[in-house]
Amino acid sequence: MASIQEKIAAALVHKDQGNESYKQGDMKGALTEYHLTVLALSGLDNQMSGMAMMSLMSSMAPQKGAVSDSQKSEIKTNLAVVYANMAACHLKSGNYKRAIDVCNSALKSDPDNVKAKFRRGQAKLQDGNLAGAEADFESLGEKVPGVKAELDKLKKKSKEAEEKQRKTMGGFLSRGRISTAEDEQEENEKELSAAASSGTPSKTVPKSKPTLASKINSANSQSRKPKASEEEEYTPTWSGTAPKIQELADGEE
Repeated sequence: MASIQEKIAAALVHKDQGNESYKQGDMKGALTEYHLTVLALSGLDNQMSGMAMMSLMSSMAPQKGAVSDSQKSEIKTNLAVVYANMAACHLKSGNYKRAIDVCNSALKSDPDNVKAKFRRGQAKLQDGNLAGAEADFESLGEKVPGVKAELDKLKKKSKEAEEKQRKTMGGFLSRGRISTAEDEQEENEKELSAAASSGTPSKTVPKSKPTLASKINSANSQSRKPKASEEEEYTPTWSGTAPKIQELADGEE
C-alpha cells in the first residue's frame, strides 16, 4: 500500500503536467490535470481529518502511516497553488466567475497565497466588481508586482463607469422634462433657420389649436351679425347627408 508521501508525489505529477499544458496554451488540458491533482490532494486532506478524529476518539498514539504536520502543510499549500493555477486558466478563457470561485478555494487552504488573491482581484475587475477588486489589490499593496498596473486599470474603468452613468442620467432627465410653448417655438425657429441655410424646404409649422376663450368669442361675434336682407343673395345651406355642389363638380382627387 502506498504511503502518504507517495500519494502526494503522485498527485503532484498531475500538477506538473498541468503546468506544461498551460505553457503550451492548452487551457483545457491544464484544467484536466489540475483537477486530478485537486481530487488526489483533497482525498488526502479528508483522510487527515479522519485519522485525527479516530486518534482523538480512541485516545491512542498516531498510527503507522498517519499524516505528519509537515505533510499536512504540504498538502494544503499545494492545494492552494493548484487552485490558483486553475484561476489563471479561467482568466485566460474569460471565465471570470469560475476564476473567483477557485481563488476562494485556494485562499481557504492558504489565506496568504498572493497569486490567488491577485488573480481574484483580476477576475473581479474583469467581471465588473470594481470595489471587490480594489479591496484585493489594496490588501496586497503596490509592492507586489503587477498590483500598481491593475490599480491603474481599475481607476480607468471606474472613470468610464462614472461617465457612462452621468450620460445615462442626463438623458433620463432630458426625456423627463416637460416642454413649454417657448420650447416649441424655439425648436420651430431652429428648424426654419436650418432649412434656410441648407436650401431645403422647411416643415410647415402647425397652427396652434383654438382655445376655449377664442371659441366663445367667435360664437358671440357670429350671434351679433345682422340677418341678411331680402335683397341679399340667397346662399343655400346643405345638410350633412347631401353632397355640396362644389364637391360634386370637383370630383374625387
